[in-house]
Amino acid sequence: MSQRLQPIFFFLSALVLALLFFLPFASFYGDFHTFDLFGHGITSPDVWEEGVSPFKMTFSLPILILTVTAMILSGYLAMGLFRAVKLAQFQKLLKIARINIIVMVVCIAAYLGYSYFIIPKMAQTVDPTIQSPIFRAGVAFPLVALLLTIFATSGLKKDIKKVRSTDRIR
Repeated sequence: MSQRLQPIFFFLSALVLALLFFLPFASFYGDFHTFDLFGHGITSPDVWEEGVSPFKMTFSLPILILTVTAMILSGYLAMGLFRAVKLAQFQKLLKIARINIIVMVVCIAAYLGYSYFIIPKMAQTVDPTIQSPIFRAGVAFPLVALLLTIFATSGLKKDIKKVRSTDRIR
């Protein structure tokens, strides 16, 4: 039924969020150490002695969970729109799209919270010269994904109106 751009927007949203696993959101430079914030966590190209790095996998688990959840929801919405025909299916997808928007806003807040408050504070225990974050190319990806999801959700609302009008005719 939906032959508009909504599935493409949802798919692009998932794809843009997947790029966060390859391009850094922010970098933190100090005199002795460097840290990068990705979608899967915090990495450092430095050679660490056993147990010295302040960032473990569980430390960045909230960012990983939020990013993967937003990607999965966007992918599900893209696939679900191709099969949706009935009004109830569209309404279910609209609820999931609204949940996806909330997850993406929380994800953006988590990225910014980690960048400004958590990572600099923890990194200064290892390298006191680390200052504020330097945002990289990945900083735009969560915002672009959110905008694509909002555009697709508004188009989904139009599809619901269209399905309701055809149901009245029957």
